[in-house]
Amino acid sequence: MATIAVGDIHGHAAALDELLDQLRSEAGSDDTVVFLGDYIDRGPDARACIDAILQFKSDVRSEVVCLCGNHEDWMLRTLRDSRRHSWLMGMEALDTIRSYSVDAERAIHDAMSGAGLQLFVGSCALPYDLFFAAMPDAHRVFFERLIPAHETDDCVCVHGGLDPRVVRIEDQARDGLIWGTHGFQEQYAGEKTVVYGHWNNADVGADAWPKPRIIGRTIGLDTIAHGVLSAMRFPDQRLFQSARHTL
Repeated sequence: MATIAVGDIHGHAAALDELLDQLRSEAGSDDTVVFLGDYIDRGPDARACIDAILQFKSDVRSEVVCLCGNHEDWMLRTLRDSRRHSWLMGMEALDTIRSYSVDAERAIHDAMSGAGLQLFVGSCALPYDLFFAAMPDAHRVFFERLIPAHETDDCVCVHGGLDPRVVRIEDQARDGLIWGTHGFQEQYAGEKTVVYGHWNNADVGADAWPKPRIIGRTIGLDTIAHGVLSAMRFPDQRLFQSARHTL
């Protein structure tokens, strides 16, 4: 039995496809594959990334668990309230919208440009319904079923981090798990390894190649800003990485 954690993807389908091809031959029926969140935004292929994850789930016999990243968290807030624009303004969301519908992206961009200061005071709605209508039902279900954390015998998997003062994962605040708490890597003193994404804090060597950031019993897998998607298997900490892709 093993746990394989996959770092932030951010719409980079080529890197994801390459990494999943490696994992298909590695993940056994007793293993758990945990995606740490942030599937969308910044890259051009969010829709293709979700398709790839759903296909992977159907291809392997392993348990596949998908966590909620902060980008998905804000997108879901927009789904529930079309006057919430933090996802659009703070997350490069137009890349994701465009991957589902060029027409929706254009309409939302035009409405955003015309709204001006109203975007910041929450008094105007934008036509996000065009985007969500273009999203396949299977994708919407995927996003709505994302969870904030997953614990296995090998490690604790979160997107952003945790409060090191709280012992049980069940007692952690949802926002802390998704958005992280500053400095938790140095402060964490639990027995289990915590594997996380979110922080874009890869160790980059003299060869400019990104590796996971290891601090105490915490391991950060967010390397995609360097064009490389990373995954790690536990408990042996074997590293899997894509080739470097242009961002």
